[in-house]
Amino acid sequence: MRFIWLESTKEAFENIKSEHYSYSETIEYKLTLLERIEKKIITVGTSTRADKPEWKGSHEIHVDRFIIYYSFSDDKQTCFIEYFKHSSQHY
Repeated sequence: MRFIWLESTKEAFENIKSEHYSYSETIEYKLTLLERIEKKIITVGTSTRADKPEWKGSHEIHVDRFIIYYSFSDDKQTCFIEYFKHSSQHY
């Protein structure tokens, strides 16, 4: 499966930082987080409909404290990451 992150979601992911961890530890965490997000999407697929009307047709997962909305291409070979935010951030 191919994953495409929209520009806003890429930017949000790239902006993950921590004052408690070194740069290299943060990079390692981000790589692990990316793998976990992709693995969870592959595992749950379309079984997790988004609960907000504005995300009709999208699916929602939570990984760590991040909220991710995503959708699939018609052939289900491409996943579009449409929304990525930490749960403590406002929508």
